[in-house]
Amino acid sequence: MDISDAERVIWSAWRFRHGHVRRVHRRQLKEHAAEVIGALRVAEARQDIDADTAEAFEDLAKMLLKIAERYAEGRTGALLDPEDLADSTKAVNREWVRLAGLGVTVVGTAAGASLLGLPDPATSVLVGVVALVAVGLLYGARFLPTDLVDIARGQSRR
Repeated sequence: MDISDAERVIWSAWRFRHGHVRRVHRRQLKEHAAEVIGALRVAEARQDIDADTAEAFEDLAKMLLKIAERYAEGRTGALLDPEDLADSTKAVNREWVRLAGLGVTVVGTAAGASLLGLPDPATSVLVGVVALVAVGLLYGARFLPTDLVDIARGQSRR
């Protein structure tokens, strides 16, 4: 079981569930999210370590259910109880690395295309395709070939 989708939601849960948050409270919510993700990673690692994998899966499922219930209630500062967080270490959010990599890739492609003297229509298509591929690689998004063609043409399925 991969918990990367749950991690992504937990990192940003406080931002989506609450409007403007004061700086002190924001820091507490970020720290709690890091502790929750650390606990999830420990529970996920138990699948490979413990002899009883069924119990490890059950514990992870209970933990995810508790997080989902509390998120739905708007309790993003108490997604897990302190006893659930006891034997875990805080996770580190490295989302800024992905975002910086995406930005450098897209801007570098645009700058490279302009230095090569490509026409504007070709540059825009090239930058769009490179941006899609970079998003796919950095964030794990999967696009069908037909979706890529539609995006390159500027069409959408909505």
